[in-house]
Amino acid sequence: MIKDPAAQRVEAELASPAFADGVGAGRWRVIVSAFPTLDIMIAATEPDGRASEYGFRFELSNFPATAPRVRIWDFNANTALAAPARPKGGRRVQVAFQNWSDDTVYRPWERNTGPHNSIAANSPHFAWRPDRTLAFILEDLHGILNLNARAHRVRAAA
Repeated sequence: MIKDPAAQRVEAELASPAFADGVGAGRWRVIVSAFPTLDIMIAATEPDGRASEYGFRFELSNFPATAPRVRIWDFNANTALAAPARPKGGRRVQVAFQNWSDDTVYRPWERNTGPHNSIAANSPHFAWRPDRTLAFILEDLHGILNLNARAHRVRAAA
């Protein structure tokens, strides 16, 4: 039986040094990898400075030719995370994890968000391209989820 090239690519990325570095540093961890679905938890910092994490469900059919579909996920309820439980913080946090009609994370690299309101065209440095990796996405999400850490440190120092 011939293996799906997208599944092979995902397996290779999960074994890559960049992905492993994020796992080793505690930035993210795999919950389940069952192609075409990948469930991941990503470390976050809440507005009060407390450490937490959020779940994400990736749909990776035809990866990397097709951008991943990524939803912030409640693994206990097996559904998209309810709006009141989504990450809180500044505008970038609010926009990225807003509850919008497509209910995916609102980032230029995301399959359904990229074309919406020309977000990918207006942010080419974050737009999806087939040479992008899962680590690229995870670093972006981790960065947004931890914007509160910087804000908390700045408030504490003031």
